[in-house]
Amino acid sequence: MNKDGGITFTVKANFNDAATKARISAAIHKAQMRLDQQVVTDSNFYCPLKTGTMQKSAIINTVIGSGLIIWKAPYVRKQYYGVKIDHSKSANPNACAKWFEAAKARKSKDWEKLVNDTVKNS
Repeated sequence: MNKDGGITFTVKANFNDAATKARISAAIHKAQMRLDQQVVTDSNFYCPLKTGTMQKSAIINTVIGSGLIIWKAPYVRKQYYGVKIDHSKSANPNACAKWFEAAKARKSKDWEKLVNDTVKNS
């Protein structure tokens, strides 16, 4: 008891810096993997579809967890920027140029929630 009638406690916390950094790093990596997968899925929803090669190229060429989504085929750039390309809606009624931007405009809040929830629950 101190002089004014109050009570004083001394508290000492032990903090394992390395373990905490490892948990945070693992949570961030898990969130990045989930985000990458969702971005590919959501973007491919708007990706033109004729044979499926372009949509599959994102799945094949993206290293999930890297944060870099890659569509890779000889005609992807022209398709993405809509250079003299007609984005036929017959195979994919949602097809458009700049399909990542279309997905981002519609899904960015969902992506943010996915990341926050993954980190919070890891």
